[in-house]
Amino acid sequence: MNYLAHLYLSRDDHEEMFGNFLGDFVKGKNLSHLPQKVGKGVQLHRLIDEYTDNHKVTKEIQQHLRPVAGRYSLIVVDIYYDHFLAKHWNEFEPHLALSTFADNFYTHNYWKEDWVPQKALDIYPFMKDYDWLNVYAKMYGMQRVFNGMQRRIKNRVELSNAVQWLEKDYEFYQSQFFKFFPDLVTFSQQHRL
Repeated sequence: MNYLAHLYLSRDDHEEMFGNFLGDFVKGKNLSHLPQKVGKGVQLHRLIDEYTDNHKVTKEIQQHLRPVAGRYSLIVVDIYYDHFLAKHWNEFEPHLALSTFADNFYTHNYWKEDWVPQKALDIYPFMKDYDWLNVYAKMYGMQRVFNGMQRRIKNRVELSNAVQWLEKDYEFYQSQFFKFFPDLVTFSQQHRL
């Protein structure tokens, strides 16, 4: 999953939520340098990634995208999932607006801690200034995300076309998300450490 889903799945514990975000930036098994709940969030992030990558629905979408996205198909799936979560946020979190949720994360106290990995700190200003968590809901925001990815991977795959792929089969991807996401919520609740 991408950032929004990881944060959402730990939304009721702000320390674990920060760790769930950091999961892609913290390497290795030794998490003793992190606060305990942050370390648990990192572990949950890893479990969520494994579950998501191996879920039947994710595999179906990945196969659907493979002819156009190649080895980047799983990354595209993750971003599509965040799009649908952002778009349908109030169905999953009716008591807290996505904009408020995002602002709370952008101003989290842990951003100032010296144990936050440098790579996370490097993306933080862009994440906050460009409001990554909210732009997933809009096609222009998705286009910005995929254009940025296109610049990083050069010309290996035309990821800048991923919004067109999404729009072309929108109902398929949306229905797949609604098959998958409740399973992920249940899995995450069962595996909170």
